[in-house]
Amino acid sequence: MATEATPALMEGPGKGKAYFDRAKTVADTGNYDYAIDMYIEGLFREPLNIPEHEALRDISLRRKVKGGKPASGFLGAKPRFKGKTPKEQMLNAEWLLAKDPGNISHMSALLKQAFAADYKEIIHWFGPVMLHANRTQKYPHPRYYLELADLYEGIGAFQAAAEAVQLAQQMLPNDGELANRVKELAARETLQKGQYENAGDFKDSLKDKEQTQELIQQDNLNKSEEFKLKVLAEAKANYEKDPLEHQVISKYVKALIDLDSPDYEATAIEVLQNSYEKTKVYRYKMIIGDIRMKQFRRDIRVLAAAVKAHPEDATLQSDLQEHEKSRLDFEIEEFAQRVKEFPTDMGILYEYGFRLYRARRLDEALQALQLAQNHPRHRADALYLLGRCFLEQGMKREAVETFARAVESYELADTGDTKSKDMHYWLARSQEAGGNNAEAEKLYSRITQWDITFRDARQRLADLRAKENR
Repeated sequence: MATEATPALMEGPGKGKAYFDRAKTVADTGNYDYAIDMYIEGLFREPLNIPEHEALRDISLRRKVKGGKPASGFLGAKPRFKGKTPKEQMLNAEWLLAKDPGNISHMSALLKQAFAADYKEIIHWFGPVMLHANRTQKYPHPRYYLELADLYEGIGAFQAAAEAVQLAQQMLPNDGELANRVKELAARETLQKGQYENAGDFKDSLKDKEQTQELIQQDNLNKSEEFKLKVLAEAKANYEKDPLEHQVISKYVKALIDLDSPDYEATAIEVLQNSYEKTKVYRYKMIIGDIRMKQFRRDIRVLAAAVKAHPEDATLQSDLQEHEKSRLDFEIEEFAQRVKEFPTDMGILYEYGFRLYRARRLDEALQALQLAQNHPRHRADALYLLGRCFLEQGMKREAVETFARAVESYELADTGDTKSKDMHYWLARSQEAGGNNAEAEKLYSRITQWDITFRDARQRLADLRAKENR
């Protein structure tokens, strides 16, 4: 097991050299497992050393050729690190991947944690590896293409994101949402190129400091209030010249929303409503709904902070509860309308089902979520909510089977992250409710080994063992 916590001073260029050198030495003797451990320790100190990541990948493939088996254990492979930070979770995934280099779930986990740690270089390096691995599987899964697209989009690699979505689109040709996303990504790539392709070295080649500052701001690196108002003025002028052009409307509305002010948001809603009445393009109404949901969230944050500061104030608590109920009622109505407009959009169906579950409209939630589970991006979450619906309705066997499928569908189910703990916990609860105490005990034990403070898993484990010993 690696050291639980390494001081920040131990991370930096050259800090992992001794481990990398040792890894190469032992790898030459065929001791690949020890070499992998040494590479991981070195990468803990130099997480952005891409050549050493590549060297580790090479060692893992050599180990595979020599008959190396995946890491295993009674409760799954024991992770190298505690997983307290995205870096540690990334390296845990990379260690597991080194023992099983074709495992796409481990690849996905590695990239997601690299994104969480803001290691863009690793996504650029390893993203193509995962894409190729999925393409060459016997049964490629569109979910992994869409996960890659999300990661690429998150780091501004819009062309790579569009290519990943197109591969998913080939497998899901009837998903209109994907076609729209490809167009949107292509537009963002074009905009990005327009901003930078003639800018030379971006910062260094632009002598004019004001021009450099503006380009940086346009890429959302440092948007000041003054800059936002300037963008708004330009967008408004263009809108007044051409109030029916979709791109012009979108830029004007975005500029209004970016100011995060109720007054500007009211103007945005007015513009969108006028645009909808003139064009009957429903997406304008959707943006109005998005703005109002954002306003509800903002109001609830303010009220929640007030309740925290004044817990004895019953009026504040009542106001908070009323706002939360109003928000849920609005969102259910909003997503019900969206489902009518886009009945084949499984993403919208999932959001609708999630809110129906929160409102405890369980039969309606079941219907929506049973459809939404067919969408690869929402499958694990939809199955989890379906399990909760079944359990709350007393359908214990259905709950057990559905939670088990949720765990199977979640690629990080073996990592002990928050979602995996929650899925295992409710699977244990449904096993316990159905009288399958032995299975429930195993699951509570696993959760407790991940996190001894998680919910009441430790107490339930103790209670089951006490019953067993009577």
